[in-house]
Amino acid sequence: MRTALTLAARALAKVNLVLRVGPPRADGYHDIASLLVPLDLADLVQVRVSPGRRGPVTCRVPGRPELDGQGNLAARAALAFRRRFGVEDRIAIRIDKRIPVTAGLGGGSSDAAAALRCLARAYRVGDRAALAEVALSIGSDVPFFLGEGAAWAAGRGELLRPARVPPLHLLLLYPADPALAIRAADAYRWLDEDRARAGLRAPTPRIPGVLDGVRHRVAALPRLRNDLEPPCLARLPALAEIRALAVGAGASSAIMSGSGPTVFGVFGSRAAASRAASRIGGTAAGLEVRVARSVQRQPGAAPWRSPRSASSRSRRRSSRPT
Repeated sequence: MRTALTLAARALAKVNLVLRVGPPRADGYHDIASLLVPLDLADLVQVRVSPGRRGPVTCRVPGRPELDGQGNLAARAALAFRRRFGVEDRIAIRIDKRIPVTAGLGGGSSDAAAALRCLARAYRVGDRAALAEVALSIGSDVPFFLGEGAAWAAGRGELLRPARVPPLHLLLLYPADPALAIRAADAYRWLDEDRARAGLRAPTPRIPGVLDGVRHRVAALPRLRNDLEPPCLARLPALAEIRALAVGAGASSAIMSGSGPTVFGVFGSRAAASRAASRIGGTAAGLEVRVARSVQRQPGAAPWRSPRSASSRSRRRSSRPT
């Protein structure tokens, strides 16, 4: 690689269909057992590498200046990649945000994984174990987004077992009120506090019915469960009202995703989810309402082409005689 190269990758959102949480570990983290599925809701991450030109890692998020800079998880991933693989080239990252921020949908972690995918392709890094180590150093969800797709996660989230999950049509309800924002660290702390108050000590959770190296097939939608939901709803009762909205609009089940505050409801079809979105969106103020579906595989990185050049090619093709 001698000339500047720009790569792009879609950074998918996720929901946790199951999230079981164990007691605090010595390192301050918790062991989990979680079934995660990626969604078709995605950010677009572009990474421009300038080989032979030393320089900083920069990160820009148009329209979201508070997310600019090296504190962004994608920028932190690029910095960790440079340290791990001895790279000093200038790296510029641009993120077009579609996934709500601090929502329990994994947007920041997915952006970081997308940046790693782009850099791994740019520098022809095929050492998946090393990339996974870099990913885990950024955040517990990042290894999942480097994986194939739907998966059970154990440990902090780095022990992954691929899963096949039936297609799901979801209604996402994200409360934009800053008073309902939840930091992941707070959600886990609230759970620990509630368990201590009740005299409970949860066992280390286990992935159900999965053998090492064997893809786990989920024949039907599992019973949704999130151990972080009860302590969050106890402290933020408005989230329970949001969950009730999803059920009242026809969801077969509804639950908070991850550390929240996004609630998702499961519907039998995209049309049913869309009808529910229209119904709720017209009556509930302060809610971002979106319809999404699960996907089986994470996308790879590809050379970036501007929408203008793509449309130009389309016009050239359409002008040819048939």
